[in-house]
Amino acid sequence: MARLSLFLPSFAADYSGVCSCLFDLDALVVVADAACCTRNYIDYDEPRWSRGKTTTLCAQLRTLDVVMGDEAKTVAKVAAAARELEPRMVALLGSPVPAITGMDFRGMAHDIEDATGVPALGFATTGFATYESGLDLAHRELAERFGSAGDGMLRGGDGRPALALPARPTADRRPEGTGLCGLAASLERPAVNVLGLTPLDFGGGPNAEDLRECLDGAGLAVNATWCMGLSLEGVAQVEKASVNLVVSAGALGVARVLERAYGTPYVVGLPLAGAQASLVCEALRRAACGGASSYAFAGGLHAEGFDAGALPETSRIAFDARIDASDAGGEAVLVVGDWVCAASVRSALRLSGWSGPVTVASLFGQRPGFAEPGDVALAGDADLAALVARGGFSVVVGDPLLARIPGVPGARHVRTAHPAVSSDLFAKEVPRYFVDDIVRRL
Repeated sequence: MARLSLFLPSFAADYSGVCSCLFDLDALVVVADAACCTRNYIDYDEPRWSRGKTTTLCAQLRTLDVVMGDEAKTVAKVAAAARELEPRMVALLGSPVPAITGMDFRGMAHDIEDATGVPALGFATTGFATYESGLDLAHRELAERFGSAGDGMLRGGDGRPALALPARPTADRRPEGTGLCGLAASLERPAVNVLGLTPLDFGGGPNAEDLRECLDGAGLAVNATWCMGLSLEGVAQVEKASVNLVVSAGALGVARVLERAYGTPYVVGLPLAGAQASLVCEALRRAACGGASSYAFAGGLHAEGFDAGALPETSRIAFDARIDASDAGGEAVLVVGDWVCAASVRSALRLSGWSGPVTVASLFGQRPGFAEPGDVALAGDADLAALVARGGFSVVVGDPLLARIPGVPGARHVRTAHPAVSSDLFAKEVPRYFVDDIVRRL
């Protein structure tokens, strides 16, 4: 009962996280359900239908199929659809009923691939977990299957590789060459993979392009954006990046996978407009030049390695906490959202000179390594209501629907729409994180 929703609607589920990641990959996506879960994703969790499309189908499970464990019927239907539609890959996803009865989605995907020659992935999504779990599953599976250190199974109908995969890493797990920072001499700018960029966190608006422009303006070349604007070619070229930027908690796992596979360091944090962007981009450059993976958040455990001298003078003053508390207000702030986004907002506040305590809370996933004392992983909205009641927060930053939580209307509510919570109800209130300084709204 801890996860019973008393005040907020059901959040985007794990299958929506997987579907969101696969949207741009010319995939045949099949959700094994009776129709409801497929409609949840199509109607509420995907804003890109107006300018793009992907084939997302329902397996139309029936009670007798589930009770009798008739997986062969689903395999046959998906294989027939794959032969007719000729997608570049197939994805088969679970839903609550198959999760209870134990359908073997990896095994079914293997059978589909054997029958069609089309690469097929099986995801044991359940509908009980939230979207960041699906992001993690999809990111990992794409990297492990189609990255150059994978099993080379991105193949055409003739069974031969469909892409020219990059060469494997050299012995030191870094690209060859003696150029700047140890990068290949031909590289003029460090290349960055963006991991975890999906509409469920950033909406279907301009945030993806804004982020690319932000990185480009900082002298960083974007290699691939996972998973808005991603292609299978981009997946296969994942090794070419000098550093990975993690912009949502659902991509933390794949960042570690890529670090182990290719030796590519990662930086966690959003380059929010203002001083936070300088902090993150400086961390990316350091990592690309042979540095270790890092969390790009000011004022926390991992801020010591950041070179404040790289910031503009006004931001350096803020970073050094020399702004008078009367200018900052000193109020207690609660930021609710994805872990990476919320921690980045806190960092931006600190860089602006905010002197009051800032607490991060998330309804999505466990406490990550960069969580600070007092940060809370919430099991449900009742826990959020309890946190607000005892926290004494003057400001609450989060989705507009948080106004339903007792205690939030008594604080100053800075509305930052989170599509995984409120779908497209407040699409116009998704911040342009990389253009507009969110701190000014406080």
